Amino acid sequence: MSPSSVSKHITALEKRLGTQLLGRTTRQLNPTDAGCEYYNYCNQMLEELSEVEASVSRYQVEASGTLRLSIPATFGELHIIPALWVFHKKYPEMSIDLAMDDREVDLIREGIDLAIQIGPLADSSMVARKIGSTDRLFVASPEYLAKHGEPETPADLEQHNCITLSSMMTPSEWQYTFRKGKGKVQVSGSLTVNNPAALREAVIAGVGLAVAPVWLIHEGIQQGKLKVILKDYVPVALDINAVYRKRLYVQQKVVLMIDHLRETFKRTLKKIKV
Repeated sequence: MSPSSVSKHITALEKRLGTQLLGRTTRQLNPTDAGCEYYNYCNQMLEELSEVEASVSRYQVEASGTLRLSIPATFGELHIIPALWVFHKKYPEMSIDLAMDDREVDLIREGIDLAIQIGPLADSSMVARKIGSTDRLFVASPEYLAKHGEPETPADLEQHNCITLSSMMTPSEWQYTFRKGKGKVQVSGSLTVNNPAALREAVIAGVGLAVAPVWLIHEGIQQGKLKVILKDYVPVALDINAVYRKRLYVQQKVVLMIDHLRETFKRTLKKIKV
């Protein structure tokens, strides 16, 4: 199609939708937020059509195409990226477009096929499949405990400087189990971070106490940089979920990655000891 024909089609489409899809200047065209969202929805429909045709024609023997994958930054660096190299060797015809971010992404708006998320999900319109779990512990540095004392019960945490993780759904509410059942405590502190690695380094530096996943802090405990506290109280474990959009057919590339990561977590996370 000629540029003038394309322009007429876009103008007609914008008029029908009642919104601007492209921002126009004398030098360039850029998609608006509405334009990006419209594109992602249309792209999703085309992908679903391809999946239906592939399924009907029984052309799902080999994995191919591009998988747009979103993973948590710190956990992804430690436990997902090494698994991606193995996956790539197994399915060399498949490309991966990887994004690392600790926030909860909007799969549709950002055109993500599959997201790996830790903890409760805010968006119930997505499909979530549990592919693992992560145990957590109450921890502090020996230096902090020497200066401020060691809490004996979760209620004592209200008197301590607690470091919270903003990417959690309820950062200041710490839930736990103990021999009498379940409990929770509201905490506060002078530092909130959005990245688990920053949380770990802050605790090691003696800034305050924290609840942290075992995969993040096991080396610090073994090296004596961190100490497990409140051993009779166990923070509630968090599910590791594979999240994807609801659709008529689940894409083969999504299924293959989910299965691969589930098997990987069974081997790697169980090996972590404190």
